[in-house]
Formats: sequence, structure tokens, C-alpha cells
Amino acid sequence: MKVGIIGAGFSGLAAAVDLVDKGVEVVVWEKEKSVGGLGGGFKEKGWKWSLDRYYHHIFSGDKEVIGMANKVGAGLMWGLPKSNSWIDDKEWQLDSPVSVLKFQPMGLWGRLRMGTGLAILKIIVNGEWLEKYKVVNVLPWLIGKEGYEKIWERMLMAKFGKYIDRVSMSWFWARVAKRTQKLGYFEGGFDSLAGKMADYVKNLKGEIRLGEGVEKVEKSGKGWKINGEKVDAVLVTTPAPVAKKWWKEIRIPKIDYLWGQTLILEMDKSVIDGYWLNVLEKEWPFLVLVEQTNFINKKYYGDKYIVYLGNYLENDDKKLKMSDNELLDLYLPYIKKINPKFKKTWIKRKWRFQNNYAQPVFPVNYSKQLPNIKTKTPGVYMANMNMVYPWDRGVNYAVELGRKAAKIILESS
Repeated sequence: MKVGIIGAGFSGLAAAVDLVDKGVEVVVWEKEKSVGGLGGGFKEKGWKWSLDRYYHHIFSGDKEVIGMANKVGAGLMWGLPKSNSWIDDKEWQLDSPVSVLKFQPMGLWGRLRMGTGLAILKIIVNGEWLEKYKVVNVLPWLIGKEGYEKIWERMLMAKFGKYIDRVSMSWFWARVAKRTQKLGYFEGGFDSLAGKMADYVKNLKGEIRLGEGVEKVEKSGKGWKINGEKVDAVLVTTPAPVAKKWWKEIRIPKIDYLWGQTLILEMDKSVIDGYWLNVLEKEWPFLVLVEQTNFINKKYYGDKYIVYLGNYLENDDKKLKMSDNELLDLYLPYIKKINPKFKKTWIKRKWRFQNNYAQPVFPVNYSKQLPNIKTKTPGVYMANMNMVYPWDRGVNYAVELGRKAAKIILESS
């Protein structure tokens, strides 16, 4: 049996690993020159480790990606970095029940109410039934008006903008239920994990063709042809709108996507005290500041400090068309608000990345239009980001989805 996989992100790589384990002939097509998809990275001169293009970490309960890392020999390290929020011109730690109780901008009753509501979400084993409710309707009732307006409404608006009224409560449940204070990171970066998965596939005679995009997928007898090459089955892991260009029969869910954008700064000095800083202010140009080197030692990045400025953006957002320098100039006054000592001269290098299918917006009752891995077209399977529902996008769920796809392909052969 020969399976063609379109896309070498973590879903495609995970499927390939499990398929070659069972003796299946695998060919992976990837238009980029490296593996990992949105989880991939880059390595600059003087660095010992690769750096993710988009900030990443895993949680202690992310069993699928931890299991995959163990299988392919990727090293994993753990830590308890601080995750904070910028609220009313001040940095507050809000990553544990204790820190919530110490959050002075809210009254004691508001803090207790919010903590209780979040604890309820934590103990719900399966919150998919919450999909029929909108976050904007249920969350204020669950955690209290004060907590909602002071923290969570701001966070939801910063992330989803005009789409906030579409987001289902099951998505929010999944976001809260699986998060832990303990965070993990792969030695060498997430790029290293992707590379070891690719090496595992190639060591078992699988092929990964980098820099080779898919131009045509067509039926051929009992099987298929990808770019003219015969395969018995096809697994599509690219976003559905991308696949539509060469597979007209694909079923596309009626959802919206947000762009992901990062501006990465290499600096001489540290900007914030913690690792993660959610920006919960109106009219700020970025929604998160992540200082990678407050989690991962700067010795891996040439003894420089690494800072991400991250955003989720709508298609018409002007920041998508700004030059790197224009984007930086827009951000500089706000970085200085966070750290009044900050100077532009601290910045030595910068990089900018953006992708138009970074964040799917899962609406209420999305399960009714959720595609099946095994499509109605015989021999064609699909596993992409809009299928990790109700979970938020993340490498753990990409790996889980890829492994599910491999299992279904094997059972159907």
C-alpha cells in the first residue's frame, strides 16, 4: 500500500510515522523547504537551537506529543515560567488560583466568583456539549460580570475581534481545561521535534519531498495520482481552502480564519519579568508579548534575549501590509509603556512571520459541520487544523489528529 500525504506539518508527520511503522509506503509532499508547518522554526548564525516562527510550548497533559517525542527521540524539558497579564497599565501574574486571589483590581467576591467558575470548567471531563452556547452569553454568568469584563472579555476581543460573538463555549472550556502551570519545550526547538519525526519516517524508507507543492490530484483507476505519481490513498493535511485549489470536491466548513503574525526581536536586554504577557488593553497594536528567554536559557540563542510580539488579525488589517520597520515603529511606544527603561538600541535583529490560516474560529454547534477524516471520496482522507475541535490549535492536537488519520487509513485498506 502506498499513501501520499500532502503537507509536512505535525499532522502529516505524525500520520507518516505511524504508517511507516506498519510497513506502509509513504510519500509526503511539502511546498516549503522545511518540515513542521506552523510549528516550524529557523536558526540563525551563533544560535545553538532553532527558534519557532510562532511561539510554542506544551502542557503537562499533552500526552500525544509527549508520546511522539519519546518515540522519535526528541528531548523534552519542563519549567514553571510566569504567565502574566497587562491590565490598567500594570503587569499582573494570573496563572494560578493563588495569583487570581491576589488580583487587586477586582474585589474579593469577584475574584472568588471567577476562580470558582474556572474551577468548574477544569473538572468537566468532556465539555463538547457546551458548543450550543456562545462564550459571550455563558461566561459572564459562570465567572461573574466583574471577572468577565476585567479579564476575559478583553482577552477574547484581543484574539477574535469582530468574531467574538461567534465563538462557542466548548472552545473556551477546552482552552481552560487542558492548561497547566507546568510548561514544556523541546530541546533544539519544535523544529527539532519535527526534524526527528521526519528522520524517523525516512529511516523506515518513507519519502519527504521538500519544496514540492501539489499542483494536481486526480483519480487513477482504483487509486489516485498526486502530481502524476500513483498512490493508493491520499491524506490531505493542508487547510481546506488551500486544498480546494486542486481538489474541487473537498467539503469546506463554513468558518472564518484569522491570520497569525509575529514580530521577533533579538535584544541585548530583557523587557519583562515573566515569560508570557497577555495584553488586555483596548487599542493596543499587539495582543501578547512573549519573552522566550525567560523560559529557555538565552545561551541557546547567542546569549541574546528573544521577544515575540504576537497578533491574530483579520484579512483587512493594515498591519499585514506594513513593512517590518513600520510594524516595529508602531509597537515601540507600547513596549516602552510596559518597560519605561526600554530603548530601541536594545534591538539587534528582527524577523517577521505571518500566515493566513493560523486560527480557525469555531462557531456554535460546529460539530454538525465537522468533516470526517475519511471523506466521501473513496481513498481520500483529511486531517487539518479545522478538525482539532473543540481544542485550540496546538501541536499536541495536530499529532493526535495525524495518528487518528493513520489508524483510519490502515483500517480502511
